[in-house]
Amino acid sequence: MPILSEKLLAPVDIVVDTREASKNKDILEHLVRSGLRVARIALNAGDYYLLAPEGKKPLLVERKTVNDFLNSIRDNRVWEQAKLLKEAAEEDGAQPIIILEGWLGIAEKRRKWNMAAVLRILDEILLDWGIPVLPTPHKQATAAWLAAKAKALGRVEEKKVVRLRVEKKPMGINERILYVAESIIGPRLARRLLEHFGTLKAVANASIAELMRVEGIGEKRAREIYAIFNTPWRGESTSSSSKPNVLHTQKS
Repeated sequence: MPILSEKLLAPVDIVVDTREASKNKDILEHLVRSGLRVARIALNAGDYYLLAPEGKKPLLVERKTVNDFLNSIRDNRVWEQAKLLKEAAEEDGAQPIIILEGWLGIAEKRRKWNMAAVLRILDEILLDWGIPVLPTPHKQATAAWLAAKAKALGRVEEKKVVRLRVEKKPMGINERILYVAESIIGPRLARRLLEHFGTLKAVANASIAELMRVEGIGEKRAREIYAIFNTPWRGESTSSSSKPNVLHTQKS
């Protein structure tokens, strides 16, 4: 799907998603005060779209507070969000990037999560998905970086006017199967898992020992996959302080 839900009629430095702009007016105001030309348009992915001249890649930026990021891990939405960001950026020839705002240590200090497991998810986003993650200490630093980066990409008059593209056709059945597998295990191992078992149903019915027969899947990862298919869903009443199974699965 294209990044923009409508076309730009004139060059701008940065497009801010309408929802992001309404929730974080202080960031929007900082960008305007910095002398940037800003447009508010509903984005199909990401929160900020930094345009660039010919020969340079625009940036599609998703801003996440640490709490947002941890909640996406807890709800197992992190891979779906990464896939949407990457696909939208690639279609428009942009570079995807995630801003991780705040102190990651709250995962361990407040939520009592396994920090190594959180870092492992970050390394998959960085290495497997190829999405850089930029840490910032607070919202003001995020706004300052956005302004500085938008200016570094060149003068507004040189920047491309982005036009609406035709929506991508719906995914076929094989693409949907791979999409589900990637959300469970990430892009690097999803194809191996499907090639070994043949169907998602077979994956769901596999034992830990059977999962470990797939190249690259050790005991810890096998237990995580097994837990996804065998842990009862607790519904929307689950407390925000609940800890994800992926972070607390213990070896027998």
